[in-house]
Amino acid sequence: MLESLQSALAANQLVSGGMVLAALGVAAMWLREVPGKFAKWAKHFLVTTLTVDSREELLFPALVEYMDTREALRRLNNFTARTVRDQDSSYQSLADELQQGGRPRTAFSPGEGFHVFLLDGRLMWMKREVQVGMAVVEKITLSTLGRDKAPLEALVQAAMDHRIARELNRIAIYVPSTYGNDWTRARLGNNRKLDSVVLKAGQKEAILADLTRFFASRARYESLGIPWRRGYLLYGPPGTGKTSLVTALASELALNVCVLSLASPSVTDEKIGNLLASVPARSVILIEDVDAFFQARTKADAQVRVSYSGFINALDGVAAHEGSVVFLTTNHPQLIDEAAIRSGRVDFRLELGPCDRDQLERMFVKFIDDPAAAARFAGALEPGRWSPAQVQERLLKAATPEEALALFAQSPAGEVAVLRAA
Repeated sequence: MLESLQSALAANQLVSGGMVLAALGVAAMWLREVPGKFAKWAKHFLVTTLTVDSREELLFPALVEYMDTREALRRLNNFTARTVRDQDSSYQSLADELQQGGRPRTAFSPGEGFHVFLLDGRLMWMKREVQVGMAVVEKITLSTLGRDKAPLEALVQAAMDHRIARELNRIAIYVPSTYGNDWTRARLGNNRKLDSVVLKAGQKEAILADLTRFFASRARYESLGIPWRRGYLLYGPPGTGKTSLVTALASELALNVCVLSLASPSVTDEKIGNLLASVPARSVILIEDVDAFFQARTKADAQVRVSYSGFINALDGVAAHEGSVVFLTTNHPQLIDEAAIRSGRVDFRLELGPCDRDQLERMFVKFIDDPAAAARFAGALEPGRWSPAQVQERLLKAATPEEALALFAQSPAGEVAVLRAA
């Protein structure tokens, strides 16, 4: 049979030629794959690789920031620039920052693409890429020769140590990302001491004790089968310290703050669920001016894309993770649907109002260290007229009790304020 096949092939050059070409094609394909297979083998056995992506909320930004500090990485010729504000906890805008003497700096890190560099005498290379899908994910892949992963571990640890040192005694403020699906860090500010917020006697102590008790009672909540979450409502006129109190409480308990606006057009029912499910570790959620959301809904404002049911579901914790703390603030609590802030959704309410006499005395001593004159100062002002923000604004400009009273004698509009006889 083999002899007949050989004779047939010899007689038919077309068939034999085709078989030869097929054999050559198979050989060529195999040879073409050899370099790729060899490279894959070499990478597997001779190269150590580490990958970090932007979903890693602590390590990824730490690595990006650390790259700006290493001279070897600063010498590359493809960069990504970003703005860094180190002392910006009180700045509302760039203009505000410049007016107060601050100046943001520009930081650089290796840009998107492939980079080769020597770090501490060791050859390394890096690939930085952006993947766009349901969410934008940025990825950094670091590689080095050899099977020893210690150099890459050391690099990552150095990045984390650098971030920890930079953020010690600081508070991070997070806002929704551009697409509204997750959180991005907007700024890093100095911790605010709780003593810097002057409220009516006992108010700070009461809410701090409640928060501390909540964080210490996880086991009790679990044993009772109750979701481990806590809601707070802070209400009162503008300038009475609602946001300042949240920031100070977060600083006191070493927490970060996630600020959410229900009026933002980028926030929808779906996205508010995603946001509450992805709150960074050790953070509280601050939803400011909730009354504005209810007013906008009444006026059918097209910019507001969160429905009432979406807001309620978020407060009920359908998507919120265990241990979440939500602060709601409002200037006009009467405009909020009572069902939205019923017990179980809001567990603690605190009214912050204009300064009473005791507050005025304590604020005076804080800014003008003259306890003997504090009672005279407080007695000269009408209680219940001035917000803490108004008092602070004037006392910052005064060096003596007389200067302080002179500043309180007139409002910004030039209207003479009502002063009591000292």
